[in-house]
Amino acid sequence: MKKLWEYISGEARITLTIKQVVTYLISVMACIHIILFLLFFYFHVYMMVAVNAISILLYIICLVWLHFGKSHYVVFNLCYAEVVVHAMLATFAVGSSCGFLLYMVCMIPIAYYAVYSFSDSNRSVSPFVYIFTTVVVFVISKYASWAFDPIYDIGNSFIQTIIYIGNYLLVVVTIVVFMSTFLIQIRTLEEIMMKKNQKLEVMSTQDALTGLANRRSINESYKNIIRKNQSYAVILGDIDDFKHINDTYGHGCGDIVLKAIADVFKSSVRNSDTVCRWGGEEILVMLPECNKNVAANIAEIIAEDVRNLVIKSSEGDRILITMTFGAADSDEGKDMKDVIKEADDRLYYGKRHGKNCVVKEF
Repeated sequence: MKKLWEYISGEARITLTIKQVVTYLISVMACIHIILFLLFFYFHVYMMVAVNAISILLYIICLVWLHFGKSHYVVFNLCYAEVVVHAMLATFAVGSSCGFLLYMVCMIPIAYYAVYSFSDSNRSVSPFVYIFTTVVVFVISKYASWAFDPIYDIGNSFIQTIIYIGNYLLVVVTIVVFMSTFLIQIRTLEEIMMKKNQKLEVMSTQDALTGLANRRSINESYKNIIRKNQSYAVILGDIDDFKHINDTYGHGCGDIVLKAIADVFKSSVRNSDTVCRWGGEEILVMLPECNKNVAANIAEIIAEDVRNLVIKSSEGDRILITMTFGAADSDEGKDMKDVIKEADDRLYYGKRHGKNCVVKEF
């Protein structure tokens, strides 16, 4: 009962394909027509007995058709046509007071489901085709029931009321199930789109190789710092002789080095800091509420951890890795661009004076 209620309320986590939906629709309609077959047989309405026998056969053919992968759209239209024709003939046979015209109401949400499910780049499905056809058949059938007596007399008004209530309940159940199915599919698509958007958001702010932030994230961090009126420092590090590593051991090995160094950076900074892959082998750290002295100390720790990395080439040789760093803070520039340039100048000063060092002032 809990699962049934979840489905009816649209909370179920069930993703039905179009084929499954159409199959369930055909199965339910076939069961309804078996009940109607027995009902009409009981009241000796032999015209509708024959009609329901043909309808049941049609639904069996449709199930076989679906089993062999034939067009869902054709099957759906056959089901739609059967419901419309059956409702019209049943009204002619026993009158409108039995409520068979209520099945026309089902066609409205089902028509929109058809638009949702079957429209694509190669086929445009308009709900108004279904709605217009349904309205026309409804009006003709209703007028005929007023103008002419029913072909069969199935008894007093009490029996007709019971049949009307039964048809009404079947229509309500059909609409609820269809709308629940529609709602579940929409929610499933929304969740898929949300996950894709989250993935795209991560991709737009993250370096694919190292998992570090990219320049967009640094800009967002800087805006947040300015909004809070905080001081900040930056560390700019560059892998020494990285081209030599790529040339000697291959770019695959170079990627391994970058990933290992990225892990060192991520484990060495605070949660509030932003570590960014600034360039090919350059890594930038934005540190809010920090000065260049503290930043330089952090850079020293990172440099030591990088030197201690054990990375071996495919031949088993250990690759010696060092980095050179420049550090600066917000007191040394009017904006982030100036501060990063100051750190960059110190970084290349360190490159020119032996590498493998941290420079916080000239």
